[in-house]
Amino acid sequence: MKKTRHCRSIKIAILAEEPIGWKSGIHYFMTILDGYFWHGKNQDYKITAEYVYDKDITKNKLLNSNFDVLLVPGGGVGDGECLTKGFKRIPWIKKWKKNIRSFIQNGGGYVGICGGAALLTELITENPKKTFVEKLYNNSALDVSSVQSYYKDLAFPIFYPRQRWLPEKIGAASYVFSFQPGETEDGRKILSGGVPLDFKINSDHDFFNGYDQKEIRMRWWGGPGLVIPPAFKKSVSVLAWYPSEEFSMAENSKIHPWRYTGGLFGLINGLKKAVSFIRKEKIDLKQLFTYLFYFAGDWKKTNNDLDLNLKNRAAITCEIYPNEHKGRIFLCATHPEYMVWNGGCVTEVDETDYNCIGYGFHQWKSIKDFSKTGLKELTSTWWLVRRAVAWSAKVKSEDFPPIHEDDEKKDKKEKLAEDLFWDGSLKSQIENI
Repeated sequence: MKKTRHCRSIKIAILAEEPIGWKSGIHYFMTILDGYFWHGKNQDYKITAEYVYDKDITKNKLLNSNFDVLLVPGGGVGDGECLTKGFKRIPWIKKWKKNIRSFIQNGGGYVGICGGAALLTELITENPKKTFVEKLYNNSALDVSSVQSYYKDLAFPIFYPRQRWLPEKIGAASYVFSFQPGETEDGRKILSGGVPLDFKINSDHDFFNGYDQKEIRMRWWGGPGLVIPPAFKKSVSVLAWYPSEEFSMAENSKIHPWRYTGGLFGLINGLKKAVSFIRKEKIDLKQLFTYLFYFAGDWKKTNNDLDLNLKNRAAITCEIYPNEHKGRIFLCATHPEYMVWNGGCVTEVDETDYNCIGYGFHQWKSIKDFSKTGLKELTSTWWLVRRAVAWSAKVKSEDFPPIHEDDEKKDKKEKLAEDLFWDGSLKSQIENI
């Protein structure tokens, strides 16, 4: 008689709060994770995922009896939470932090992607006198990780008082809010923010069992460097490192930050354009501030260099919380949920009579031709997301999800892949910033 294999259900909470109206890729994670099934060596596994919001966390829904892992995406979720949860003295924010901290301390897993990694960690910068945004990112830390985040500089475009004179002090945010849709060699337009990079991997770690390359190509889109203080080097494993060449100074991927010159008048002008655009596109009025930010102008080119100083820094780490429950923390400064591409170079767009973030300052050109559907480029690192979740849920390494992509959810994957290609509308361009 054939022995029935046990199937373990892994329950994932995907934080979906976008507190400042800035969008994120939460729907990618739902497609990657929810309902995913695989055969392990010892048993079978199935992932179930659901969205949770700030109110769920403050109302004590994030319990170890309800979920195995909390996943915090980047962009509008992770970075939005960094900006809003940095006001650490507010009572409900204290409770929010305490409940996530307790979830990990009681044995739960945490997967932080890009801004989700920054959210969990203290921030170190080159200048000990931090900007307002740097203070918020630092204050958002949850005091459960030994790892620290690193940005040489970090500020928010438009709202940094010295941006007119020192636009390079915006730091990695210059790569986040700046790209027009890119163009492939065969003329297709793709939504291509950030930079695809070849990250060096720790092939000795069980996480990469079955992966036969020394590097993995993933999308970087504003994530921090990760720093392990000397006292914790034995308790934290580095899984991947940034390239040894500083990509922000490389010919194909460097940018020159633009400077905002609009002042108060530019904000008023941006408000008018935002109201008009929201009405035309029937967008929720709650996003007015976000669209004001996108439409405020004018901006001017500079020749300033933007050195992010990320070369050779850690990009992915994993650690186990040091108590009897051994909660697991997986931090990833990249975006393995997003597509990658090969070739191409970043170009500066031409100045016009009105320049703003929504219209874009930089553009990828001469990207090597995509596959017909884009599925290959979209799903190439989805296995890493699933393994991050499996590791955080304490799945044994011999039972990790496979590296190859399968045909599950083909319709949903193809729908996501369609969204890789620009439809020609300004709305689509802005929604993918």
